[in-house]
Amino acid sequence: MFWVVIICVFAAGLIIAVYLFKKKMIVQYRMEGSFNAVESALREVVPSFPGWTFPIPDWQFYKSQLSKGLFYRNIKNMVMHFVCKPHHANRVLQVDPSLGAIMPCTWAVYETTEGKVYIAKMNIALMSKMYFGVIGEVMKDVARTEEKMLRKIKSILKERKDVYFSDTLSETVKEGAL
Repeated sequence: MFWVVIICVFAAGLIIAVYLFKKKMIVQYRMEGSFNAVESALREVVPSFPGWTFPIPDWQFYKSQLSKGLFYRNIKNMVMHFVCKPHHANRVLQVDPSLGAIMPCTWAVYETTEGKVYIAKMNIALMSKMYFGVIGEVMKDVARTEEKMLRKIKSILKERKDVYFSDTLSETVKEGAL
């Protein structure tokens, strides 16, 4: 009977851990600004970090879905940006080529039907906790750099507030870890 209780407690803990992990795997950040302003700031910021690029053209996801007759009730625009530092990718893939499945990092910029704009991306900081050695080091560096990028995007949006959108919008609220 003791082992049954131990196994049940372990199974319950595992289920809770998987649930929490899933909820935190993708983070989204509310941006104060129009969709176009956020897009512009992101395109400006990423290449301003040494070695960081957009190795694949942006995917106009929402427009491509509309062209296929697919509609969304909750979003009115979405563009996927593929963000990468090739040197980091090289280091990781030399250790584990299967991690190419998550490269390059994808950042989704989307606007809800309520007019709220978000950047959503994989939580690399959380993912870095699962790896050690070179992979863990690189992921931690990516997480730190992405945090700096997001802060710079937020700063640019704040500086350009009067140019891109009205003063009636609320202070930037993030939903995730920044």
